[in-house]
Amino acid sequence: MGRHICLNNQKSINGNVALLCAILIGITNIYVAPIYSGTSGFMVLFVLMVLTGLAVPVIYIIPNHAVKFAAYIFLSFSAYWAVGAAMNLTHTGDIFDSFQFLPIVIFAMANSIIILIAVVDAPKYGYGFAGVGAAIVIYTVIMAGNLDFVGGKPDMLLLAFVLCSLIPLLWCYLLAGTARNLVFSATNRFYATLKTGILTLLVFIALVSTIAISRLPINEISDISVFLSVTSGELLKLCWYYLLSHVVFGVFVFFANHLVLNAFDLEKAITEDGTVVYHRLVAEEDEETEELENPYNSILKGMNSFQNEFKKGELNRLACVQGVGKFRNELDLLVSKYDYGSKDDAEELLHQIERNVEFSFK
Repeated sequence: MGRHICLNNQKSINGNVALLCAILIGITNIYVAPIYSGTSGFMVLFVLMVLTGLAVPVIYIIPNHAVKFAAYIFLSFSAYWAVGAAMNLTHTGDIFDSFQFLPIVIFAMANSIIILIAVVDAPKYGYGFAGVGAAIVIYTVIMAGNLDFVGGKPDMLLLAFVLCSLIPLLWCYLLAGTARNLVFSATNRFYATLKTGILTLLVFIALVSTIAISRLPINEISDISVFLSVTSGELLKLCWYYLLSHVVFGVFVFFANHLVLNAFDLEKAITEDGTVVYHRLVAEEDEETEELENPYNSILKGMNSFQNEFKKGELNRLACVQGVGKFRNELDLLVSKYDYGSKDDAEELLHQIERNVEFSFK
């Protein structure tokens, strides 16, 4: 009872520390992200994304599901807030200014954290993280203080809001099954990531086109087709940026997780209620090694258990005779197969059991 209470207290302390780490990383993202610009700003945002990813296995240990979900949502808001800052790193005046290679890389890193959550913890938490993708739009509106980035059009703002959330949600939805698969296959994970990248690419192009078109004086549908034909080359380049960065970071997450499990001899299992648990393989391997080193361990445990039951009076004459006969046959077999181990201890214990049984039922 006391040990159980001690374990619960330790889990509670660990959970509080994990929650504090998530809050500190989230606040750092929100505060630091808007400060820097240009290449130095990209490096800062890159580090912030790495720290956010490292927070996932920390948040995993939070025992309370509601608190854990809230921690992921807050961390997500800060991560996509940083993505919003990445889309404002440079101001060249180009119509696709917000969607150059470096901002898309930061966007890919944020989306890969969703995959990490689905792999390390559970897809349901990944959905919570993904649903706050609209923080990208929130950042831009708050920092600009107007709706100029969508041409001052509230309907386009709403559409951008939806699309920014839809892309991360699709990454979680389409890769949830792969993330839950306990059998690691590099090929399957690569193709699943590539397929998801291609499918979500359509939504990304819709987002880019929405923001770009909203800034132009377009009055007819034909104007939109003209715009798309003129900018098709630029859009293809953005497609390449998006697909390359997302596939690279998505596959990296799968391989990094598999590498960590192997490095620390951890095995992942999923309980009936969907909870992911990890346990070390070292203890089991040590036990198997000990068994190989001393083949008499198993019969010694059995005879000790038998002797305890016998002393408590829980065995009748027939059960004792059958038990002694079974142990004698097993011991003779072990002696014929192995010339090492606790052979003398096993024979001595069996003789003691035989004497006790003979004396008790004389």
